[in-house]
Amino acid sequence: MNKRSARLATLALAGSAVLALAACSGAGPAGSPAAGGEDLDVLPIRLNWTFEAADHPWFFAGMAEGIYAAHGIELQPQEGTGSASTLQLVASGSDPVGLVDAGTMMGGVGKGLPVQAVCVLAQRNPMSAIFPASAGISSLEDLKGKTIAVTPGDSLSQIFPAVLAANGMSEGDVNLVGLSDPAAKQSSVLTGASDAFLGYYTLQLPAVEKTSGEDMDYLAFSDLGVDTLSMGIVVNRAWAEKNQDLLTRFVAATQEAAQFVVENPEKAADDFVAGVPSFDRELALTQIEAAVPLLHTAATEGSPICETAEGDWKATEDILSTYSGLTPADSLDAYYTDAYIR
Repeated sequence: MNKRSARLATLALAGSAVLALAACSGAGPAGSPAAGGEDLDVLPIRLNWTFEAADHPWFFAGMAEGIYAAHGIELQPQEGTGSASTLQLVASGSDPVGLVDAGTMMGGVGKGLPVQAVCVLAQRNPMSAIFPASAGISSLEDLKGKTIAVTPGDSLSQIFPAVLAANGMSEGDVNLVGLSDPAAKQSSVLTGASDAFLGYYTLQLPAVEKTSGEDMDYLAFSDLGVDTLSMGIVVNRAWAEKNQDLLTRFVAATQEAAQFVVENPEKAADDFVAGVPSFDRELALTQIEAAVPLLHTAATEGSPICETAEGDWKATEDILSTYSGLTPADSLDAYYTDAYIR
């Protein structure tokens, strides 16, 4: 087993998951039942990306299993185009709730955006540079002078400068090529147009291997000195103040849904491909199982799902202020609150 396979195997063994896709407004998964709970509070949530990835199964499992409905909520996931754009939509009030990379959110807070995290689901960071295993890349130094495909404005492209700086490098040491379509990033590496692309080792790496048959490897940002909190639920502060009961029920339902995901792996993959028929079941299961171990850091093991540790926020702030120009907030409370977590 190579280095990359061993690391993925360790993640997969750390937890299991399930995904069930259900109703959502706008562009939704295939076969979604029509919305229409007469006594339910409708709550849209803007995801960081499309439904074509199985790393955020909690929301869809919660809908399919009736968990959100039991809390009086008709959840309506909306597809996104990256953490930066989702954050702007939440900050403007266009979407009250969004799924956003923690580092991206902290940068927004530093710029005065009226947002705050109320739950962090991916507390370990799966960001990475991904490349063919045959490329002979074993360190960030090996990427000097190489072409790296990125999606401008997404969380990966915003955190990568910190990775370079933490390793004594700058953006001038690599050739960053912006491609708006994530699939184009992967194709550019497979065709040799790019040497590597930025992605999640829990998602894109197994997907590329599945579709291309080529062995891939990766350099995790967390192994390169930038181990930050990852994906969390971010709210518009004004909306949260006016909808505290709904937000409390939403977070509680999400906690229950995430626990359901942890305890029900096989059914999840079945439900996922039922909602997204073009998606491969084995790949869905692989991605979900890799996502579950990200629910906690060492500091939050044994704590309720969603709950974060002050030390993890401080460590993330320190990394971003040192390498990405983040101006530290007067208080860590500016970034998050655990007030809605039971």
